[in-house]
Amino acid sequence: MSLKKPIFSLNVNPQTILTLIVWLIVAWILSRPLVGIGQGVYKLLGTVISQTVQGLYESKSSAEDLLKSKTLVKEQANRISLLEIKLNYLRNQISELEKLKQILDLKKHLGYKAISATVIGRTADNWHKQIILDKGKTNGLKLGDAVLSEKGVIGQIVDIDKSTSIIQLISDPAYKLGCKILKRKLIGILSGKTNSVGLLEFVPIGTDVKVGDVVVTSGIGSQALLPTYPSGHIVGKISKVSKKSSRASDLYIEVKLAEDLNSLSEVLVFSPQ
Repeated sequence: MSLKKPIFSLNVNPQTILTLIVWLIVAWILSRPLVGIGQGVYKLLGTVISQTVQGLYESKSSAEDLLKSKTLVKEQANRISLLEIKLNYLRNQISELEKLKQILDLKKHLGYKAISATVIGRTADNWHKQIILDKGKTNGLKLGDAVLSEKGVIGQIVDIDKSTSIIQLISDPAYKLGCKILKRKLIGILSGKTNSVGLLEFVPIGTDVKVGDVVVTSGIGSQALLPTYPSGHIVGKISKVSKKSSRASDLYIEVKLAEDLNSLSEVLVFSPQ
């Protein structure tokens, strides 16, 4: 019967065992700071990850807030646009009411029968020379009746039917209107040049005519100019005075028309006879 030998009696070098024990002790000693380093690294990684997640969450919240802000801004812009449209509409209504009031005031002060009318269009072949009114023979209007606005002379009726009238504007070069320069008591004939400027002719060179002088209807008629306006209705103001390039004896006089013939709405029609 054989007995087991003690471990130290095996073929193991005691020095080897001692060396192994020493390395185990060293490994245990070194492993303790590594635990601290590992914990530090873990904490650092946790902090970085936490901050990254928090940053992403805050970025998402900021993006959502920005999107909401843009939506609100767009909604406010649409509301402002609608309010501007309504405001412009109300301004136009107020402007039209003011013009109508001025027409009615003018009607009271004319001293003779007059009929208010509304501009409903322009003739296609004479867009800048004629307008169409919503009144005609059934309203008491007649061929040749004169037309005014609250600002000045407009023209006269050249064609009429039962319910509408066509007005030849004073901006038409073919239209002739007897006028006088108010302060100078000089008489001339006005004809159209553009929708805002007329030419005053037959005023002799050497007369005292100045830019800014007011031009009104003369009230003087002739067989060629009938029917005429009563005297004193404003036509416009002189905007240019010069000598003609030819040797003619008349001055070249431009008159800035008192009424804007491009934006007529309410007018007054009367017969000067």
